[in-house]
Amino acid sequence: MVLIGAVGGYLTYTTHVEPETTTETREVSSWQSSGAFSHQATVVNGTTAFNEGTVLQNRSVYFRGVSPKLNGTFRYAYEAQEGNLTTETTVLLKYRSVEPADDGNGTTYWDVTRPVAQDRTEALRPTERATVPFSTNASAAIERAQRIDNEHGNTPGQLGIAVIARVDVSGTRNGQRVDTTNTYRLPIIPGDSVYRVADPGVDTASGSQTEQVSVPVEYGALRRVGSPLLLLLAVGSLLGLLYARQTGRLSVSEAERRWADYRTTRAEYDDWITIGHLPSDTDKMPAITVDSLEGLVDVAIDTNNRVIENVSCNQYVVFVDDRLYRYEPPLEPTAKGDDERASDEQGSSTDQTKDGMTVPSQLQANTNHSDNPKDH
Repeated sequence: MVLIGAVGGYLTYTTHVEPETTTETREVSSWQSSGAFSHQATVVNGTTAFNEGTVLQNRSVYFRGVSPKLNGTFRYAYEAQEGNLTTETTVLLKYRSVEPADDGNGTTYWDVTRPVAQDRTEALRPTERATVPFSTNASAAIERAQRIDNEHGNTPGQLGIAVIARVDVSGTRNGQRVDTTNTYRLPIIPGDSVYRVADPGVDTASGSQTEQVSVPVEYGALRRVGSPLLLLLAVGSLLGLLYARQTGRLSVSEAERRWADYRTTRAEYDDWITIGHLPSDTDKMPAITVDSLEGLVDVAIDTNNRVIENVSCNQYVVFVDDRLYRYEPPLEPTAKGDDERASDEQGSSTDQTKDGMTVPSQLQANTNHSDNPKDH
């Protein structure tokens, strides 16, 4: 109970008084940046399907002869709790010949870049946009890429053209210093009569700032409720034991002690004891009463006999020649008359009867009686 009380007290203290703490990583701020292209081409050579002057917007394919010039806008923005950034955006037109590979590491035969537009935006706040317009003749760019490839002997690679937006970002964002470069790509795929624009959509990047904080451990309902109950149970049990001890309810009576000793001895010498029923004429034999079951077993061992448990009259006997050694066990403490019998066994030296004659109590046997030698 003391151990249970200690455990209950510890659990109660660490749950309700001074709970344990754990370290958590908390996000204190976050940010997200984005870059996106929009594009359009104006019809300069009208057709049956497209009138001259028609603006074709954000299409995946344009006609080289009908709308050769691709106009576009690049937009950069960011979201954060607070910030003050300067962006310097350079729009480039990249030509190259690349032979792709299955592992993604293709062979670049040649690569040429030329600037298209440039813009600088200062004091850019969260949700504000830095916008850079650009324009390129896609049909002429395809022809230029072909001329460059011819200069290199018509390489086996695939010709590719792309609008590249390189954004140099500097300043502060969520209280942190920023100095980085982001690159965004708008591929243009050449065709015989068309050019395709593989718009990737909005390209985003994000990040966060975190900190380590100590927070109390949150326990389940079982521990929150169970620990005080465990403590109360232990304290109540200890108080009950103390009360029982003070009032004598825990003391062991003499009868209980004798019964416990007898049962222990009975179990210890069980191999020497045989259960049986004795005939009634055995009461006429000379009898010597032994004070303990252990003493009676000693008699059996010394005389090479068995101890007989006479269930008819609740006694143990050993026959030695024409003499009877016997032992009467105590009654269970709950049995009626046990106290009276115990008193008789302790306080009297009752004479034994032998063939109608009274045998003085001085002749009653014990484990050291002259008729019961012990050589062990």
